[in-house]
Amino acid sequence: MTYPIDPGGLAAVLAHPDDESFACAGALAGAHAGGRTTRLLVATRGEAGTPDGSPDPSIGGIREAELIGAARAIGLDEVSILDGYADGGLADASFSRLVDEIAAWLADRRPQAVITFGPHGVTGHPDHIIVGNATRWAVEKLADAGIAPNALYVIVPTFNPGAPVYDLSPEEQAATHLIDITAVADRKLAGLEAHASQSDTTEPIAALKAAIASGEAIHEGYHRVRPLVPAPHPKFDTDLL
Repeated sequence: MTYPIDPGGLAAVLAHPDDESFACAGALAGAHAGGRTTRLLVATRGEAGTPDGSPDPSIGGIREAELIGAARAIGLDEVSILDGYADGGLADASFSRLVDEIAAWLADRRPQAVITFGPHGVTGHPDHIIVGNATRWAVEKLADAGIAPNALYVIVPTFNPGAPVYDLSPEEQAATHLIDITAVADRKLAGLEAHASQSDTTEPIAALKAAIASGEAIHEGYHRVRPLVPAPHPKFDTDLL
């Protein structure tokens, strides 16, 4: 997808196609609906998204196409995929190279805020953990150059409809920001449905459909890790930008 010339807006840096729809599609869709530029950087093409986890280049092509479909449904102005990183193999890649490439991508686009994974990567997937860590290092590198994003957030999955129970890090259990995505929940649902090759979308799709049908408010949670939110912080903030 062609990225806009204008800098700023909200960006997410994640590991695989479909991470965006599971994790932060609502925040991205809401920002887009509010006229903000929205961007996504994904580290791999998701070629290990097969039933047995064995890499298959053809699956990578399918998942890349699904990602583009999800991006259109959510409302993303740009989707980028890094070259040369294997799905499931980020632990074997050069961490410094990954940091440099993420930093270069962010420096070129200058988003106001960035979303990524926390220390446990939500599910404990090594790729999630490494991308989250690399993004935080990249932001610190940009801070040294005076061009860091205004804010960096990690995903807090506990507010997602039907969220599974994970062994989360303290950051991933304690949201500082609670984003009402009710008005754009249909976009998050369409994003999940776009990833038709992945069977693990079935339960989240059903849970989100039930939440939409109930008419109750639907939220996503985030923890701002840069700059740190001072304690005490008794009320959730409600906007990432």
